[in-house]
Amino acid sequence: MHLWADSALALKYPGERATRTGNSGVKIGTVGHLLAMSEKEGDGEKAKPAPPVISDQERDWAQAALTDFTKGSYGSCLQNLSKLEAARPQDTKVAHNKAVVEYYKTDLKKTDQFRKNMNAVCSQAHVNIEDLDSLEDVEHCVIYYNQAVLLYHLKQHSTALKIMNKIFSFIEPMEESLAHRVCLLLIELHLCTHQPEKALTLIAYIENQFVLTESSIGGEKDIKPLEKEHKEKKPVSMDAATEAFRMKLLQFRCRCYLMTHALKACKREIKTIITSGGLNMAAVFLKGNLEYQRGNYRKAIKVLNSIPPINLSFKETGESPAVLFYNNIGCIHHYMGKPNLACFYIFKALGENDAAMKSLPKPEPGEPYSGRPVHTVGSNKQYELMYNVGVCLLYGGQPIRAFDCLTEAIQVYHMNPRLWLRLAECCIMAHKQGNEHDFDIQSRKKDLVQGVVGSGIHRKLILNPSLSNDNCYSCEGQSYAIPVATLEFASLCLRNALLLLPDVQPEETLPVVPPSDGGEVPVVSAAPRGLYAAPSSPMEPHEVASLRCSVLADSAYVALCLGDSVVALGHAQNLLMQPKLSGVHRMLGHLYAAEALVLMDRIADSIEHLNADLIKDLSLVLPPSDTRDLERDKGEGEEHKPLKGWFPHSLPTARAVLQYNLAVAFAIRGELEKAGDTLKQVWLSKNVSCDIPVHVIMLALYIELQLGHADTSRSIIKQHAPQYRWTPSGFPEAGPLLVPTDNERNSDPSVTLTTENHIQPPLLNLRNIPVHLKLPGPATNNKRQVKFPKATEIAPQEKLIPVTMLLLLLQLH
Repeated sequence: MHLWADSALALKYPGERATRTGNSGVKIGTVGHLLAMSEKEGDGEKAKPAPPVISDQERDWAQAALTDFTKGSYGSCLQNLSKLEAARPQDTKVAHNKAVVEYYKTDLKKTDQFRKNMNAVCSQAHVNIEDLDSLEDVEHCVIYYNQAVLLYHLKQHSTALKIMNKIFSFIEPMEESLAHRVCLLLIELHLCTHQPEKALTLIAYIENQFVLTESSIGGEKDIKPLEKEHKEKKPVSMDAATEAFRMKLLQFRCRCYLMTHALKACKREIKTIITSGGLNMAAVFLKGNLEYQRGNYRKAIKVLNSIPPINLSFKETGESPAVLFYNNIGCIHHYMGKPNLACFYIFKALGENDAAMKSLPKPEPGEPYSGRPVHTVGSNKQYELMYNVGVCLLYGGQPIRAFDCLTEAIQVYHMNPRLWLRLAECCIMAHKQGNEHDFDIQSRKKDLVQGVVGSGIHRKLILNPSLSNDNCYSCEGQSYAIPVATLEFASLCLRNALLLLPDVQPEETLPVVPPSDGGEVPVVSAAPRGLYAAPSSPMEPHEVASLRCSVLADSAYVALCLGDSVVALGHAQNLLMQPKLSGVHRMLGHLYAAEALVLMDRIADSIEHLNADLIKDLSLVLPPSDTRDLERDKGEGEEHKPLKGWFPHSLPTARAVLQYNLAVAFAIRGELEKAGDTLKQVWLSKNVSCDIPVHVIMLALYIELQLGHADTSRSIIKQHAPQYRWTPSGFPEAGPLLVPTDNERNSDPSVTLTTENHIQPPLLNLRNIPVHLKLPGPATNNKRQVKFPKATEIAPQEKLIPVTMLLLLLQLH
């Protein structure tokens, strides 16, 4: 099976593994059918310690052993191999085959014992399995190959890929059946390590060498882009084994196109697969992934619901179709803007995964890889699913539950900077849910007045000292490193994210260079391209740049909330210095820098950041660096919008926020008249397309009180807090006032206003809460735009994880 990569969210689908099927027809397994059962025992090629001559009896035993192995009669096979071993005790091929058959006889459960036996075979053959340079004989390739198969099933893909790259250098003199398996496993490992371009290069070479296809017949030397069409294959007669091999290559190419987002070419390949092999489970999942990336979500659900009945059990395949189905359905609903429904399906996937894992026997004491079939050792999808459901819960407005889920995922994917950002976003959202509440003046008017004291002519209204609880100064002795959804822990998460981001990211992507028609073996490296972001696909350079902006913006916000204005200013200035910056990030950078400078009593410097003309747009994506980025953004599929919007969503509202903060700066500096004029412009800008925060009313009260205009202040209170006016019946409409006496009924004009601790004008501050799911898609790590994952993440797999930014009000002291 294979994971669609996100951004945060990642669809998973089963693929035809190189290690799952063999030309011999042996039942699905991992090692046995991948080894050479020494069909060349009698061809005169022997290990050096072996006797120089092979007798007819030994040849008969070898042939009988091969026949029994093919039929699955491992007991009879071992009897014949034991006879061979007694006659040829120094023959490494016999020892190797016996170790494999013993492993198969245990249903591939004695993995630790098999590794010990293989080490003994390597010692007998004078082979150092850890030293790839020691592989000089093609006869030893099968030993290294079986080692790579074990590593593949143990999820050690990078190590397995290094071994397979070395084996691939012997592909030309290798026996054909083993060469086929080497090719398929090597392609699979390239896909597991998110290197689809290299996989496509290998597929082109393999077709040219082993399968008579259009690419080998045409003999064209021009290098074609991945997204361009292949010519239609000419009908070529081939045997069943070669046809099955060709179908697997088609499936691999289709997966490569999905990962590179070449959707038109992928559609043609899927059509060929369905026409040639019918609508099997792998074809259904591939087609569903294609429709998902094209934005046809309802059609993708319809395709997934057409999966044919499946009789394979989890113990036989190591994969649960139910887990894949529910996870993929959840990912699709997530991108449809239904995070709660997505959580429902992913939780069902978690239940199916738990049931599948409980059906397996427990590992044997002291042997962690034994007791269960090797292909089920790395089949637990719990942490990928916890990542997906955590992102969905974050989008659904449940930050505490999301935090608990992502805390489990971080235990495995602790090198993923985006996941650390998601944890910080959970903490920030738990601190403050959103910005919209502060702009709902009608519902927030009740918060202007905190209470009433006194009576009669001594009756006073106490203004609320803070309209938002944005400051979070903690005096507790608890360590910040304890995983709790607090801003202190968010600061640690953001620090980890910054440390994991590279200082310099390459701008260019690696080109795909197909091999020449001369059949020269392509040279490939084992290093994947992009920044590590498991369980999502590696992040592209533009995704890393977007992620860095998001981390810096969140870091500045958290530092402001914790009262560290110096650190906040550093993060804000670093954000503004980024070479590519979205409109929203630019606004937040100026806003956070201005607030930090105000807190540091550098009012003149802060005013420079509060110029409304600095805000040109509120785009959520980074500007393209060149025309190639533009073409990529206009690529196949629909234009994807952020899954969760950010407030303020209009340019006039954003400029009103900056003008309000400018008025605050003037008021703090004592320029009350200038502050009043600026505030009046903010109030007059209020219309359908421009919302203003409730803090404007509080700042107006502050300015009028400082100017000594008590009557104007009372008028503002009567207009915006009518609950503190007396009705003709003598009872207040609402609020904490007591019933007045007769002498107090007409004393309203004498009511005075006061504040606790002489309130300072509040400084309005917008906060950025990015919430991925690449989720994040082809560019799912774009902090400001949720794109589809490239064919192997929807892990609910964040191409970027999506992002939400919220509003924050900080009070100045």
